[in-house]
Amino acid sequence: MPAVSSSAILDKIESGRDIPTIPDVLIPLLRCMERPVDRVDMHEVVALISQDKALAGRCLQLANSPLFGSSREIETIQSAVVSLGLERIQQIAVSCSLLRLMPGVSLGVNPSVFWAHSLACAMIAQELALKIGFPEPTKAYAAGLLHDIGLVAMLWVAPHDFRRCYEEARHNHIPVHEAEERLLGVTHCECGRIIAGKWHLSEELTDAIACHHAPARSAGNHGLTCIVCASDLLCRTNGLGYGYKENCAHPDEQAAFATLAHKYPALRPFEFSRLLLDEHDVFAEVHTLVWQIYGH
Repeated sequence: MPAVSSSAILDKIESGRDIPTIPDVLIPLLRCMERPVDRVDMHEVVALISQDKALAGRCLQLANSPLFGSSREIETIQSAVVSLGLERIQQIAVSCSLLRLMPGVSLGVNPSVFWAHSLACAMIAQELALKIGFPEPTKAYAAGLLHDIGLVAMLWVAPHDFRRCYEEARHNHIPVHEAEERLLGVTHCECGRIIAGKWHLSEELTDAIACHHAPARSAGNHGLTCIVCASDLLCRTNGLGYGYKENCAHPDEQAAFATLAHKYPALRPFEFSRLLLDEHDVFAEVHTLVWQIYGH
């Protein structure tokens, strides 16, 4: 089957015909996640999750899992908020909502691997933001969680072509976006910019999604984009990538760390190996949560 053209891929994503309708609660939950936790109305979040019975059931299932160590059975979303905290419930709800957008047919590519990576990137982005003193760690979480939405769109509109890109990347141990550029002339970053626009995400989130592999091109919140880029790379080099080992990072991605270290003294002197070691406990928690939500 011949490769589809880059313009055809972008046109298909722009039309939205081949992409499923997003869950009604997703966009309002994302709006909440962009705000600091102390400015989020708990009752609004509880009402949003409760109106989606399947989502509410999955949140309660996770809230009662051994991962969170609740001493009593949690039977309502409000009780889950009290037990786990508003921030954690939002994270679980958004992650489960996004997972429902995955295609049912994988064509040899395990879709849950990509959402597992996105969840890991979100958690690391938030931790990194807190470590360096970035003022909006919840926004860093949201940006990390959404950074690969363009990749999911490609799985819907050009599954066979994306599979070729994935196999090329895995065989040559290169980043997926490099294989996309090489074979298709378009990457999931460009596709993600379109999806972010269709979802009416903020300019900051859209910019981070579109530029997370090339933060130098960021025209918005450069710090946020660099945090997502750095967190994405940390995950891909620590067993929370796309299911294969990459040989090296692109120079643009490595530059994100230098940019953050220049702006935030907490990262100086910067050493990649030290940062990996510092985040060891966070990666352990990420692995556990990813297993609970995605089953691997």
